Amino acid sequence: MESHHHPSRPGIVVAIIAALVSHFSIASAAAAAPPQISFAVYKTTEESVEGPDVERTFCTVGDNRLVFGVPKGCRLSSGDGLMLLPTEAGLDGEIHVNRSPLTPDIDLATNALKYRDEASRGLPQGATNVVVAQPAMNPYPYNGWKSLGFTWTYASYGRPMVRTVSYINLEVGVQVVVTTLSAQADAAKVQKLAQQFMGSWWVKAQPR
Repeated sequence: MESHHHPSRPGIVVAIIAALVSHFSIASAAAAAPPQISFAVYKTTEESVEGPDVERTFCTVGDNRLVFGVPKGCRLSSGDGLMLLPTEAGLDGEIHVNRSPLTPDIDLATNALKYRDEASRGLPQGATNVVVAQPAMNPYPYNGWKSLGFTWTYASYGRPMVRTVSYINLEVGVQVVVTTLSAQADAAKVQKLAQQFMGSWWVKAQPR
């Protein structure tokens, strides 16, 4: 006579609970994942009731658009990040915006050394007379962002240079890093362009 084994009712209940826990754990992890930022640049034209149509330049993060303006006297290019090059004759510098290798949950103020160590990786090999200033809190004080910035001065092949690296927690749950590189004589102008560029950013929800 064949015997048939039937799983006990408690065993079935335990299996169902385990499956539900696994499902909700996966869903929670997906919900907690930060939105992805893309630096592909798009343009669109919007109607304006107050005057001529408005052209918008933007990239995307999750379901939102990051709209921005390009400062006068700069050329924008994109790829893994955004790069601004001043076109003014004699102005030697560049501005980069990239995804941060760190995340917004790593507190800026209490982990300043960790951020500084990460930022220092980009210093050129062979740099001499390297000096790093004290970290600056909120160097980009826009849209309620939290940011942390570092400034290095150094010599490259005998030429005085300035490099700044700032980590910014955007209001959409993404951290970006803004890097400026310039000849020391042009540092103030290049930093002003970086401020103008980041200060122009605003979030626009995409139509559904």
